[in-house]
Amino acid sequence: MNRKITLLYAEDEIETRENHIDYLKGRYDFNFLEAGDGQEALELFKQHQPHIILTDITMPRMNGLNFVSKVRENSPHTKVIILTAYNEQEKLMKAFDLDVVNYLIKPINRKKLSSAIDLALTTLPSLDEKSSFCRINAQTRWDENKQELYSCGELVSLSVYEKKLLLLLSESRGIEISSYDIFNEIWRDEEKIFSEASVRTLMKKLRKKLPENSIKNSYGGFYKLL
Repeated sequence: MNRKITLLYAEDEIETRENHIDYLKGRYDFNFLEAGDGQEALELFKQHQPHIILTDITMPRMNGLNFVSKVRENSPHTKVIILTAYNEQEKLMKAFDLDVVNYLIKPINRKKLSSAIDLALTTLPSLDEKSSFCRINAQTRWDENKQELYSCGELVSLSVYEKKLLLLLSESRGIEISSYDIFNEIWRDEEKIFSEASVRTLMKKLRKKLPENSIKNSYGGFYKLL
């Protein structure tokens, strides 16, 4: 990895946070970001897109689970390590739905902390490669490189045309694409006359395999992936 890793540590106990940051700085050549609550952590995440997040569960303004849930809306690859107290086991169970790398029980053992970060590092994609994953929602993700759609960890069967359509929508996510441009892209290798009905039919089939309201259509035959 040629570029520096960025780690965001969210913890409202200042002394605990500072002690752990001092230890980590002596062990890792990272860029370190610190936050005292979940809301501040979310703002830092949006600005810096850290590779690894170390976050306490119980924090003011926004708790750690809500913070990570917000992160997961746009970033399936950020590695998350949860810090929790013994009396937060019920909350901890919810953390596993957010695809965390590990969880550590307070007070944090430094050896376990570094082991958790080492594990996160081994599972990070190369910093020099663009991520191929497009997260549709918390349970559904699309691998653009492999052209595979997963829902709740299960592979969703897609036709060749559905794969082409989803790839086109994901590459232009949030941007409206006209039916005419969609048709020309999907059927560009075939001698076919433009048919808006063909686009609507294919769009309907794909929608059935995606979470509800994932695709928005606008007047005039425009579509975009939300």
